[in-house]
Amino acid sequence: MCYGGANIQIEQIDPLTGGVWDSLVRVLPDYSVFHLSAWARILAETYQHKPIYLRVWVDGAVAALVPLIEVRSAITGRRGVSLPFADFAGPLWIDPRQGSLVYQALIGVAEERKWKHLELRGGMAPAVGAACLRTYHAHELNLSCGISQLMGRFPASTRRSIRKAERSGLTITVSFDSLSMLEFYQLHCRTRRRHGLPPQPIEFFQAICRHLIDPGLGAIVLARHAGRVIAGAVFFHSDCRAIYKFGASDKGHWDVRPNHDVMWTAIQYLALIGCRSLHFGRTSNDDTGLIRFKKSWASADGILSYFRYHRGKLAWIADAKCPSESFPSVFGHLPLAINRIAGRLIYPHLD
Repeated sequence: MCYGGANIQIEQIDPLTGGVWDSLVRVLPDYSVFHLSAWARILAETYQHKPIYLRVWVDGAVAALVPLIEVRSAITGRRGVSLPFADFAGPLWIDPRQGSLVYQALIGVAEERKWKHLELRGGMAPAVGAACLRTYHAHELNLSCGISQLMGRFPASTRRSIRKAERSGLTITVSFDSLSMLEFYQLHCRTRRRHGLPPQPIEFFQAICRHLIDPGLGAIVLARHAGRVIAGAVFFHSDCRAIYKFGASDKGHWDVRPNHDVMWTAIQYLALIGCRSLHFGRTSNDDTGLIRFKKSWASADGILSYFRYHRGKLAWIADAKCPSESFPSVFGHLPLAINRIAGRLIYPHLD
């Protein structure tokens, strides 16, 4: 195909077979664990989504790698997303000067596959003046200075919370097994109900264990009090970059600051294995409590932008209204077993 006088070729690479995709991704400085084939495997196994992973050439030279997942739903429509349930996983650029041509090619893919829309999570704007679908806070902590210096950079309130947790007799473990993931998931379900949300299906977390935790690309950190799990978090990492993906806690034990002990233990572990940065994931602009918690670790606050091309409107669009991310009047009062069934039914239609 040709755009603006340039010859553009699109090569589709199957991330589920062989190791070609990962070999291409791992040499690029901006890749995240979400860009690896493991995330495609997790989504394909859990939700039967179809990966459309592309290498885009402009005039004979590779310009970008673009991982896309085709979500097909009779309820929410058919669309391409980079990538579902990932905080950020936009195009990886070899030659960002070709950005406008690459985005035009992606629009062509959306047209060909008859997607309702194409959504890109993170990365540069698709065009000058293009509307942004929505933005999130994106906190990141530099781990390269060493543990002792990190502790000195935390606000006094954070240091006090860490000391309080350490005096409270909590047992903190860094684990890599399916039983620990199950313990986290049980707490995750209770936390999601408190937030008015159904949990993702257990199969999603089992797939995460198989494709990220087992191969050494993640860890589960749990805090126990009197033998009971009261807080936990799941972290992913690849090369020297880590991300805080999931967190859960028992509100009845917040007074002993278990979330601080979990995070501090994770920071020390990640620094020990050679991670040089910890990304805290995306945070909604109105979630002031979570923003405050992430900032309390002396993390830098940035902006994460999502972009969506609407095929019917032939334009990159802004979100007309902030989507509701919580339904406490429904899921906040249902039994956990019903919430889990709801999650299994709902999440295949979401992204």
